[in-house]
Amino acid sequence: MKLVWLGHSAFHLSCEGREILIDPFFAGNPKFPAGYEDGLDRVDDILLTHGHEDHLGDTLRLCGKYGATLVAQPEICKWAKAKGVEQIDALNIGGTIARGSVAVSMTPALHTSSIMVDGSPLYMGEPAGLVLATGLDRIYHSGDTGLFSDMALIQRLWNPRVGLICIGDRFTMGPEAAAIACNEFLDLEVVVPTHWGTFPPLTGTPEAFCGLLRRGRMELPVPGRTLNLARTGP
Repeated sequence: MKLVWLGHSAFHLSCEGREILIDPFFAGNPKFPAGYEDGLDRVDDILLTHGHEDHLGDTLRLCGKYGATLVAQPEICKWAKAKGVEQIDALNIGGTIARGSVAVSMTPALHTSSIMVDGSPLYMGEPAGLVLATGLDRIYHSGDTGLFSDMALIQRLWNPRVGLICIGDRFTMGPEAAAIACNEFLDLEVVVPTHWGTFPPLTGTPEAFCGLLRRGRMELPVPGRTLNLARTGP
């Protein structure tokens, strides 16, 4: 399994023979590694946590370029279908689907989800997190969310080992709330901070988060570089 951070909440996951993009915010993302898309020969699936522009990102263009299947809430899938996306696989909170040998589950998140159309917000379904499960591992992407105690149920139901956890504050959890999530409700072996450093309003930092983390190992992501997700125990 290979996981690469592409800045903000965007990731590229290669596992079980599938090439997956999550929240592919490329254009307009100052953290996106220049030239990275040139090395993407194939994209099988594009997964979205919600419909805000900084997560929807380049989904329509990338689906067209690679013929990728869009996995998202029904409202986003219907909107994208009307925009010309040919392959969709709608999913909602609590559900699980198989994309090849990767199981994709949708979890709750506390946030909003809309896109601006003619100056007004268009509802894009409920925001969510995602759990990706292979035969050997499970990754939890929190999406954009505030802290909620039912994260403990996400741990209980899916038992993720790796967590991609938002820490930027203002629009999501900040470092303190994210640390409570990891210290009290989740039991992650590797924690990757997301949704930080992209724009000035996102004031939460990995350094502040790491200083509060008491459970799990923080892996500091570098845009375009493969993350070290090695197991630290038996």
